Amino acid sequence: MRTILILILFILSIVGSNAQEIINKKFDLKKYSTFGFTADDEEFLNSHVNAKRGLERIKNAITFEMKERGIQMSDDPELLLNLGVKVEEKVQTRETDIRDMHYMGQRNYHWEVEEVPVGTYKEGTVKIDFIDSSMNNMVNQAVVSEIITKNEKRMEKRINKMIKKAFSKMDKGK
Repeated sequence: MRTILILILFILSIVGSNAQEIINKKFDLKKYSTFGFTADDEEFLNSHVNAKRGLERIKNAITFEMKERGIQMSDDPELLLNLGVKVEEKVQTRETDIRDMHYMGQRNYHWEVEEVPVGTYKEGTVKIDFIDSSMNNMVNQAVVSEIITKNEKRMEKRINKMIKKAFSKMDKGK
C-alpha cells in the first residue's frame, strides 16, 4: 500500500499544471506597455502561513513574464493585475480492478469497482485578473493550478512554470 501511495505522489509531482483557463482568447497583451499589481490585502497575508512568500513568488514570476514581453512595471500602469489564490487539500484515489489478479479459488461473493482513497495532496490555484486602467474594466482572466510541494526550490520552479504556461497560452490566443 505504501508503494502505491509513493507512486501516486510521484506521478502527481510529474503531472504539473493540471488546470489552465484563459477567458478572453482575443486579448492582446502587446497593446499595453506598463503594468502594476493591485494593493495587497495585508490582513489576509498576515493571517495565513506562507501567504506573503507565496504571493511574492507569484508576483516575481508574473513580472518576469511581463518583462519578457516588453511590458514594464509602473506606478501608473495601463494594465492592473489582481491576484486571487486558493489552496485546497484534495484526496488522491485509485480505482479497484478485479482484472489485476488471477484468482485461484471460486469467487461467489459480491464485489464491485470503486474509488479507494490512497492519500492527500494540496493544490494551489492562481487567478489573474487583467484590468484595463483607463476603462477600469477586466479585459482578461487567467486561471492556473499546480500541485503544492514542501520543497522550496521545486515550489518556486512550479510557480514559474505555471505562470509561464498561462502567459504562453495567452500569447497563442488559445
